[in-house]
Amino acid sequence: MSRSVYALTVGINNYQSHTIPPLKGCVNDITVIDEFLRKHLTNNEDKLFIKKLINHEATRQAIIDGFREHLCQAKSNDVALFYFSGHGSQERAGQEFWNLEPDHLNETLVCWDSRTDDIWDLADKEIAKLIAEVSQNHPHIVIILDCCHSGGGTRDENDDVSSDKFNLQYTGIRSVNTELRERPLSSFILSEKEINSFFSKSDLNDNESNKFFIPQGEYILLAACRDNEEAKEHRSQKRGVFSYFLMDSLQRNGSLNYRDLFKRTNALVRSLYPKQSPQIEATNSNYLDQPFLGGIVGQRQIYFTIIYDGLNGWSIDAGAIHGIIYSNGNEKTRLAIFPINVEDISQLQDAIAVAEITEVLPQLSRINISGEREILDPELTYKAVITSLPASFLKVYLKGEESGVNYARQAIQTASFGESHSLYIGEVDNFNEADVCLQALGDKYFIIRVSDQRQLISPIPGFTSESALQAIHALEHIARWINIATITSPANSLISSDAVQMQVYQQESEIHDYPIYLKYQANNGKLEPPIIRIKLTNKSENALYCVLLNLTELFAVTGIPFAGVRTGILLQPGQEIWALEGRDISMVIPQNFGHQGVTEYTEYKDILKLIVSISEFDADLLIQGNIEKSNHHPSNDNTQVYVTKSNSFNNLIRKIQSRAIVPYKDEPQKPEVLDEWMTSQILIITATPNDDTDKQVKQKNLHRLFRHLRIGLFLVLPLIAIFLGWIIWQKSQSDKSDKQKTSYYNFSALLEKSKTDLNKNLNPVTYDNDLT
Repeated sequence: MSRSVYALTVGINNYQSHTIPPLKGCVNDITVIDEFLRKHLTNNEDKLFIKKLINHEATRQAIIDGFREHLCQAKSNDVALFYFSGHGSQERAGQEFWNLEPDHLNETLVCWDSRTDDIWDLADKEIAKLIAEVSQNHPHIVIILDCCHSGGGTRDENDDVSSDKFNLQYTGIRSVNTELRERPLSSFILSEKEINSFFSKSDLNDNESNKFFIPQGEYILLAACRDNEEAKEHRSQKRGVFSYFLMDSLQRNGSLNYRDLFKRTNALVRSLYPKQSPQIEATNSNYLDQPFLGGIVGQRQIYFTIIYDGLNGWSIDAGAIHGIIYSNGNEKTRLAIFPINVEDISQLQDAIAVAEITEVLPQLSRINISGEREILDPELTYKAVITSLPASFLKVYLKGEESGVNYARQAIQTASFGESHSLYIGEVDNFNEADVCLQALGDKYFIIRVSDQRQLISPIPGFTSESALQAIHALEHIARWINIATITSPANSLISSDAVQMQVYQQESEIHDYPIYLKYQANNGKLEPPIIRIKLTNKSENALYCVLLNLTELFAVTGIPFAGVRTGILLQPGQEIWALEGRDISMVIPQNFGHQGVTEYTEYKDILKLIVSISEFDADLLIQGNIEKSNHHPSNDNTQVYVTKSNSFNNLIRKIQSRAIVPYKDEPQKPEVLDEWMTSQILIITATPNDDTDKQVKQKNLHRLFRHLRIGLFLVLPLIAIFLGWIIWQKSQSDKSDKQKTSYYNFSALLEKSKTDLNKNLNPVTYDNDLT
């Protein structure tokens, strides 16, 4: 049965209002999704109807009409897709919406003519109304929003936009200020009858009157970030970060279900932009297990088309906006060329020529063809697949004190074996194009991530050749981590995305939510890290070699062993195995994370990355330590690496580790199968206790102290009583003894006196006569 796809795609780089900053990647996002839909319909009987609104075409009314006149044509077996790439914002919500918005703010999409001539943004309540209208015919509805839902993302809300000091420059952030005007309910796309019907008819005593309830429609939503976060643009690709990785995932495997598509996109976005958290929701959770767009876009062998014209010569129909990489170095993007009628393009020995990318333009790339087995006819069209990509460089912007910058620039030039330019990083002249900034300030080097202005490592003291080289080695450490984090399944992988199942368990129960959120728990007054276990199961019919890596937020890459100390394991069909032989894995937040104690931070991110290959490969080449430890104990990271096994994934690992590649013409001319690995990843976010939990712990500790005091007093008081009683007894005995002694002395004195008186009576006194 034939199906129809009705797509409403909206991309806005430039806005009518002079108060709204421009963007650069929104139109490119729409160009890529349009091309993807046109190339990937699985059934020739399926039909595609795209309504594209670019810049000035994307007025508020045009978007509303696009829903009502275009998407509402979709029937029960069809697909309705709304894709918006542009600015997002918020506006003050009327009191009737406060039951839905605790912060009293509506989320909005900023249309081209928003905030001019009393034109309002398109509020989330209005989008819900439009979705409900489309869903009346029960199509498969998908909403994709690459915009920010928070206000004040580009400047402070108190800035005076009319001031000469206010400069509307490109920021790479898809957000504008909150609309603070009081919006009347009559400005919403709701008739008076609809407004009345949407208010609760509950009894006034329920306090439910005068509350708005959103009209319901069945849909799946993929959003670039949380409603309090900023959606960023990929500065070098001129695309939205979310759109770039979302479409990259789809181009590699268009048959992914929504849950797996989100897993991959989310992990890639957050590995490079930690403060942007893509979101997924569905009115029915079962929808998340359906293939993207209901399966109407399926898995196909991905190829480019090669043509010849007088202006560009030989070229492929893909350029910078498609993610084609150009390199000035020895590494080039390489292609294998096939006749247009060849079905299986995974067998490289069937290629009739090879080519290299010589120039990357926005929507096409010029190529240089060599190694022709037969002369290519300029009148014919050919297929091409990518066989090799240059590993991407980390773009570094140098700024600060001149002496420090000069030392850093010299270190970049001699970072490889002390003789040649760094193999991992390259200097850029524009801050907005950089991934990181190396700042020389106050006799110290600071490494700052441009996307969130976060300091990545402790400052490196001194402006010397040694300290500058230490800073460059730290940047190379980060570059290798990013390259490993972004290894993804090839477009034409022979291994399906669900070949090996990775499951995470906590307390004997599998965790199905994604991303996985774990929290420290209070136990007897102590905070204990969460515990997980990980299991792999080979669901395919082939033996597969599996490696499980943990990529930490401190740029470490560690291998998680399965049996003994073995990082990799060959899984037979149907076999399952537990990481660490089934032992518990503690998700501990490092005490030195952010150079503060653990309770100073709320979240720490780990990426569990599973790499599956048909052939065994040396995963030890991917392992590296914590950047802080490596930075304090630097080692030579430029050691030459030799890989004995010859397969495409080992070649990729070798490039990541050493950038040493063999010239294409000298590679062994033996049959080789294209693309023989697959990757998947799970993002785990471990949270430290929030304020409430911290208070609970303190209260428990206080109660525990009081309990111990009570027990102590209960045990000590009898002892004190006994001691006091003994003292009192001793005192009484002492007093009694003193009384006895006093009585004895008194009796003795009385006795002596009596004796004296008696003697006087017995011997009377006589007087001498002579004296008389």
